[in-house]
Amino acid sequence: MNADTDHALLEWRANTSTNAATFPVHLCATTSPGTWTATLATPDEDTTEVLTFLLDTDPWLILIRPGTPPTEVRVTSFDGTTSLHLTTQKPGGPGELGGSAGAGEPGGSGQTEG
Repeated sequence: MNADTDHALLEWRANTSTNAATFPVHLCATTSPGTWTATLATPDEDTTEVLTFLLDTDPWLILIRPGTPPTEVRVTSFDGTTSLHLTTQKPGGPGELGGSAGAGEPGGSGQTEG
């Protein structure tokens, strides 16, 4: 493994329960501030099916790296086998493709004047 790759964990946790899933990853050097590429450390069919299902439910996970505080990241892409792209940016931020509308945005869940 080269110096540009670190071991890390991605943790998915349900908002209202103690259910969690943890995925070991090889975290590559950042592609820009707050953005990483990663590969699953143990890619197998069961792992990729579970990860795909969880990402459809909620793409936000906790990135756990040795020596740094946990970081909330969003999986912006997953190739279905090993490769993931992670960001700390909220959907629809600069350079984000396919961001969903949020509160106060057209189609979002914010309050409207009436």
